[in-house]
Amino acid sequence: MWKRQENGDRPESTPAPSAGACFARGRELERIGDLQGSAEAYRQAIRAESSHPEWHYRLGCVLRKADDFEGAREAFGTAVDLDPEQGRFLTNLGVACDQLGDREAAIGIYNRAILVDKGNTEALHNLGAIHAEDGRLAEAVRCFRAAIKARPDSEAYLNLGMVHYRAADLEPALDCFEKSVELSPDSAVSHYFAALTLMKKGVYAQAVDRFRTAFDLDGRLVRVHYYIGVCLHKENDRHAALQSLRKAHEYFPEDERLHYQLALTLDALGMAREAREHYRLARSAGRND
Repeated sequence: MWKRQENGDRPESTPAPSAGACFARGRELERIGDLQGSAEAYRQAIRAESSHPEWHYRLGCVLRKADDFEGAREAFGTAVDLDPEQGRFLTNLGVACDQLGDREAAIGIYNRAILVDKGNTEALHNLGAIHAEDGRLAEAVRCFRAAIKARPDSEAYLNLGMVHYRAADLEPALDCFEKSVELSPDSAVSHYFAALTLMKKGVYAQAVDRFRTAFDLDGRLVRVHYYIGVCLHKENDRHAALQSLRKAHEYFPEDERLHYQLALTLDALGMAREAREHYRLARSAGRND
């Protein structure tokens, strides 16, 4: 007699997860920081259904976080091909191109992102940064002002202020840094650049206060010790200046400008022998640069 097999004896096959379930799994893995697992889940979803621009976009975001900028550019590019009017797809494609060193492509893509979304502050900031780094200061100012008009946040004012500072336009620079501080009082960088601007304007006492505020907010800004020393020297508080400059010397023992300022301050205090040594060290550091 032939053996009969009942339904229940047959091994059941496990259905493959749907494309949507794979994408949802990718999102969950991305949220917990599993970039490799998330990327694989997104790829699995895309292999099943490749027509969703958002899925390619999320894959690009994960690859960018994993420093796979070439893969990110490809994923963002596919998202843009599927939905060319989506500003965030274009912005992130621009970021990937920028990170790969293809600035001309990044500029074109950021401009496209701004055309489809005039309030795209991320694209405006990024485009402004490229223009500023390449010395196109007027274009940088235009971008940062447009970003402020769209969303007047602390970072936008900081970026605009740094462009003015680089161009030696000290009044508008200081105004921008102060606005940045108003919007973000704990921004050590904004206080730091406000202090630098005050120092350049010759307002040394206020500059010292702002440098100290910046350092209190971020102890990594050790360069403030040098600048405080310079300001205190200008204010004729030479003993306090020397103390601050010696503190700076702990961090920058081979800095030419620091040695020269130490020499000036020591000379003013009548400490000629030590001053001569720092003049010598300044000349030596200058030759080594």
